[in-house]
Amino acid sequence: MEKQFTFTVFTPAYNRAHLLPRAYKSLQEQTLRDFEWLIIDDGSTDNTAELVRQWQQEADFCIRYYWQENSGKHVAHNRAVNRAAGELFVCSDSDD
Repeated sequence: MEKQFTFTVFTPAYNRAHLLPRAYKSLQEQTLRDFEWLIIDDGSTDNTAELVRQWQQEADFCIRYYWQENSGKHVAHNRAVNRAAGELFVCSDSDD
């Protein structure tokens, strides 16, 4: 069974490597650590995957990343809800 969290913070991404560092920094600054960051990559062709892999190695919170063929933000949302390990679910877009 997957670890359960109070919160799943979901970020849909499509070629957002230039914006994701700001989202990552914001999550790093949170004092509550009972959350996972769930990123669904909707077919990015930039360096989103490499960036997230680096953060997965260094972060002191759970980061889960899934890549899918470009299918639209609505499909990414549905996939995230199905994969979320948090009791509560919040979407934080990459440009929030």
